[in-house]
Parts: sequence; C-alpha cells; structure tokens
Amino acid sequence: MTTYGDTHQGMIRSNNQDGYVIEIFDDQQTVLLVVCDGMGGANAGNVASHVALEVFSSRVQDQFEPDMDDTATEDMLRISAQNANQAVYEISVKQPECRGMGTTLVGAIAQGQKITLINIGDSRAYRITKDSIEQLTEDHSFVQEMVRKGKLTPEQARNHPHRNLITRAIGVDTFVDSDLFHCILEKDDVLLLCSDGLTGMVEDDEIASIIREAQSLEQAVNTLIMRACDNGGLDNITVALYSCGDLAEQLGD
Repeated sequence: MTTYGDTHQGMIRSNNQDGYVIEIFDDQQTVLLVVCDGMGGANAGNVASHVALEVFSSRVQDQFEPDMDDTATEDMLRISAQNANQAVYEISVKQPECRGMGTTLVGAIAQGQKITLINIGDSRAYRITKDSIEQLTEDHSFVQEMVRKGKLTPEQARNHPHRNLITRAIGVDTFVDSDLFHCILEKDDVLLLCSDGLTGMVEDDEIASIIREAQSLEQAVNTLIMRACDNGGLDNITVALYSCGDLAEQLGD
C-alpha cells in the first residue's frame, strides 16, 4: 500500500483552517486517513479542525481491532466522530472567541482493498480508476439538497453563490449525524480524500488525469494543490491519497 497527503492555505486565505491525518496502524495492513475543513472566525476554524482530527483519530486507534466486522467498524467511526463533535462543541461553548466554530470531517479506514468511509459536511472521498472518477460520499450542503430535490443541476450547484453553505458539521450542536459508505478498490484504483478547496478549483476529470499521470502519490498531491492554486486558490486545499495495489507499484513508494 502507498499513501500520501498535504495541505496548503491557498492563494487568498491568511491562515489554514484545514487539516489531515494519515496513520498506519500496528498491523501494517490498515491505514486511517482523515481530512477536516474548519469554519469560524479568526483561528476558530483551525481550532475546530485540529481538535476534531486529534480526538477522532485517537479514538479510532484506541478502539480498532484488525478482525472487526462492518457493523463494528461503522460503530467505531460513528462513536469517534461523536467524541470529536463533543470535544469541539464544548470548546465553542466555553471560549467566546470560538463560539459557532465547526468543521467537516471525511475519514477512511483502508484495509487493503476494503474501504469504510465516514462523512460529515462537504469534504469528499473519490475513487479514481484507470478510466473514471467516482464521488463516494454525498455532500451535506445547501446546494446538494437543491440538486437532490431537482431544483439545481450539478453544473448550477458548482457555481452557486451558496455552494459553501454546509448543513451538517462537527461541533455546532451537541449531536452530529454521520453517513457511512463502503467500497472495494481494485488493485489499480486510488482513493482520494480532499477538502472543497480542491474540488472548488479543479474539475473532477482533471483531478483524475493528474493522479493517473503522476509518477508517485506525492507528485500527484503536489500537482493537485498547485493546480488548485493556479486556478485561484480561493480556499485552503487539503489532499490525501491511498492506493493498495498495482497502481501503487506503478507510481512508486
């Protein structure tokens, strides 16, 4: 398996409220990948994303067992997300400068080809194959609700003035609901987790082309971030990649 991630503040923002975690577990067969995109005034979004990352990843590592079935894995991810939610919410209540802060969270437990995903907000997970790109998660956002209701097309949603308005986030209330997804990667597929600073600046097909053409996952991450910056870099940009098979060998370690 091969994995790599990075984050960049972009070309407009004065600080970076994104964050990510990549952890290889003791069994050397399991990887945890998490991306958070914080929101809130001053540094509050940065606090939210980093607290959520720390609490969520530590809870997952504490509870994980290599032989967990799907139900146990889902429960672990949901509980860990709720622990992160509670930690962020308590800080927002106690510290006036952090009031109203929150963060997205998209996370993956990758066990070889088997992927279990959790999603809260509009950070995304994608599967990139030799000839396609598939969004695996569903955005919790105002425009996505409009798309689901048939009131906006996906093209209209991409440029809608309220496209950054999310309907679900960690830390804004005492409880947060999360969505779970499962997928199996083929040996030449790549899993991408990212904040909307990438997807808002680079079209899906171009994202897939950059990953396929890269000589390594590190080069792919760096090129994706550079392309988002070249296209305006209007938001913080975070990218995490994972591959488990033949493509990992082609791209190099």
